[in-house]
Amino acid sequence: MLCATRSRTTAGVLDRAVVWNWISVNPAEHADKPGLPPPNPQPPTVDEVGRLLTAAWEDDEDWGSFLSTKTTTGIRRGEMCALRWSDRERRQAATSVLRVERSIFVNDEGDLEEKDTKTHQQRRVILDPEPDEILDEQEQRARDRAAAAGIAFNQDGFIYSPVPDGSLPHHPDTVTKRYARLAKRLGIQSTLKNHRHYNATELINAGYNVRTAAGRLGHSGGGTTTLRVYTAWWSEADQRAAGSTPTRVPPRPTTKPTAPPQLPSSLDEDLQPYEQIAADLRGAIDSGILAPGDPLPTEKALAGRYRVAASTAHRAVAVLVSAGLVTSGRGQRTVVAAWDDREVASVTELRLSNSS
Repeated sequence: MLCATRSRTTAGVLDRAVVWNWISVNPAEHADKPGLPPPNPQPPTVDEVGRLLTAAWEDDEDWGSFLSTKTTTGIRRGEMCALRWSDRERRQAATSVLRVERSIFVNDEGDLEEKDTKTHQQRRVILDPEPDEILDEQEQRARDRAAAAGIAFNQDGFIYSPVPDGSLPHHPDTVTKRYARLAKRLGIQSTLKNHRHYNATELINAGYNVRTAAGRLGHSGGGTTTLRVYTAWWSEADQRAAGSTPTRVPPRPTTKPTAPPQLPSSLDEDLQPYEQIAADLRGAIDSGILAPGDPLPTEKALAGRYRVAASTAHRAVAVLVSAGLVTSGRGQRTVVAAWDDREVASVTELRLSNSS
């Protein structure tokens, strides 16, 4: 008995044979086709994504930028390769928008061509501040390479290109193979497509509705595909009623030595909104109002209470996570860490360091 994949392949070959007049009828049309296996996406964990992105940034800044952008946007591999600088729409007093309109594919002659997206639909993906900044840096590197080669920067060039003028896209298979080598080196069982699954499940865990998630991912059918593929994740998210939060991606590494995390205090002046939230949460932890194991308010609740964007609330919580005062995992509420789990100096030591 043929599996579903081989059955579809055989039917396609027989269709071609009919077109070429080798046979008059496709016998596969009268066969009982095996059902498709139920979808079972296996996204990497937050820790695995962090390790993969850190290693990618260390290998090559362009590679780190590519993988980080794909992770935070959920854009398909061929669509990522097809992105041009002209597809990035800058907005005043807001982050950029990426127009996803094309995909790179390999034709029958083995050459790269551009075509419509998989679902033949165009979409717009609004970038969060961090991915927007990453593209700013990517553009600066592209401008520097063009200047070093003595050529003008190509405004319509590919964002990710192996040549200084941006006239050629990366080969999708090359990107896939490079990711496979990276994952194997780190001992992580993952494929490049799994980063799209990671983005999808993060949207679900963040409380986005199915139509919004489907639109961002480029799924057709008004969310039917999204529901079919991620049924288990939607069910889990509904039961947990998680608050809104953007896709979690660890910060890109820096070659400069970083100082220990400095927690903002309510005694500090001129605090940024995210610092004020972090300072208030730190005060609640210091005073025992929030004890070890207690859940923090959801980022959606914090955003509403302080009248800030969800990304600002997320950044505030990230400050506490990086300092070790709270712990967070994919699909779980953020909770106050036990003292044994904290990876930084005690609050008393931090106070002394802040006052010195």
